[in-house]
Amino acid sequence: MTGSTAIVTVITVPLVGAVAALLTGRRGAAAVGLLTSALGVLAAFGLAAQVLASGMQRVVVGGWDVPLGIELRADGLATAMLLMTAVIGAGISVYAWRYFGAADHHDQHDRHVHPVGPSGSGSTQWLFWPVWLLAWGALNALYLSGDLFNLYVTLELLGLAAVALVALAGAGAAAAALRYLLFALLGSMLYILGVELLYAAHQTLDLLQLRERLQPGVSVWLAAALMSTGLLVKTAIFPLHFWLPPAHGSAPAPVSAALSALVVKAGFYLLARLWLDLFGGLPSASVAPLLLGALGAGAVLWGGVQALRQTRLKAMIAYSTVAQLGYLMIALPLAGGVTDGAMHAAVLLAASHAAAKASMFMCAGSLLAAYGHDRIDALTGFGTRLPITATAFALAAISLVGLPPTGGFVGKFALVEAAVRADAWWAVAVVLLGSLLSAAFLFHALSRAFVEAPADTASVRVARAPQLAALALALVAVALVAAGEPLRHLLAVGGVQ
Repeated sequence: MTGSTAIVTVITVPLVGAVAALLTGRRGAAAVGLLTSALGVLAAFGLAAQVLASGMQRVVVGGWDVPLGIELRADGLATAMLLMTAVIGAGISVYAWRYFGAADHHDQHDRHVHPVGPSGSGSTQWLFWPVWLLAWGALNALYLSGDLFNLYVTLELLGLAAVALVALAGAGAAAAALRYLLFALLGSMLYILGVELLYAAHQTLDLLQLRERLQPGVSVWLAAALMSTGLLVKTAIFPLHFWLPPAHGSAPAPVSAALSALVVKAGFYLLARLWLDLFGGLPSASVAPLLLGALGAGAVLWGGVQALRQTRLKAMIAYSTVAQLGYLMIALPLAGGVTDGAMHAAVLLAASHAAAKASMFMCAGSLLAAYGHDRIDALTGFGTRLPITATAFALAAISLVGLPPTGGFVGKFALVEAAVRADAWWAVAVVLLGSLLSAAFLFHALSRAFVEAPADTASVRVARAPQLAALALALVAVALVAAGEPLRHLLAVGGVQ
């Protein structure tokens, strides 16, 4: 497979799968989704092999060269994000297959086994598959896009798909979905206004051409401010995060996993592209990353405190996402100062967070099925009732806190190491304090597993397949401890440190 073929395949596989899932309807959507997920993983690893072997891969869409045409580019950073999306997306698909009632024949006829999620008989549940695969394809296209307008198009597709996924929960999530939609549209409006300003001044939207032509001026700085603010809204960075906990907390478990693990990473990726690549050469360009780092520090602390105050498990996990996104923002001023290892740490943290947070939301889905609620203090004895889920939750929590031997530990260690090199002791303090807050609220929830349950607690068997999917992603979060050097080699394709 050539590099251009691999790029096209990575984008077309989930999009074709989305159309096929829509056409096959309720009976075939899950099978199409699982097959598409497997092909998506193969396509992502095939592209990664091409990038490692031959460097950055490019393909011109439609045969028109830039600036008239669209060029797709796969460098190390884009490829790393594609791999993360493929692996975590496949795990989410396996979980969703059982969550939405598409279980094996035996379990469907065992009335004592809870399918974890809503029954597959719901008239809209099968729509998860085409919308989920559309979101996956939009993510892949976003990471590979080489111009600002194509990035806008893919960002819009991703946002609309995410809102539709939240709305699958029904009337109870309508308010959260509407709030999500309004803020997604606000972020898109701010972003496209900035794009229009740049195009008016430089007559190109291609990132490489724009970087060469970019000249400091009021319009450029205004464009940078508008685009960055729009992305901060979409990424739910503190203090623009208030739409995220309701949306993630009220969505079905596989949707919460997808939103928290993957969708919010798109905004971080674009912020990194803007300030480490496009605007990085402007005079005083280091000021904006410092501001982003300050917002990240606020996110780590505020998100951690709010998570500690939550009484429901899904709300706690959602606020934890706000905190974890802060670590990625902290890496931007360090990378902008050309500190070796900062972006390597950020990408490793993004991947370990994606695996651990997806696993944690899946565990919440299993606990909700077993107990009928997600009140933390009432989830007593789930270590005995759901040992697989308890193990997955423990491994995910260890990675999120940053304890060895996990990917979260390696990522946080690399971030602290980069901060020490840059004499950014404030970042070191925030990382350590944020880790303590994470330990407080995560281990409080985990402690419920070892409390003896009351004798009258209802006994409900939860299907094994979704629990194993959660455990698999938790193990991925742990296995990322070995991904440091391979990731460093991959990120070197494109010069990311």
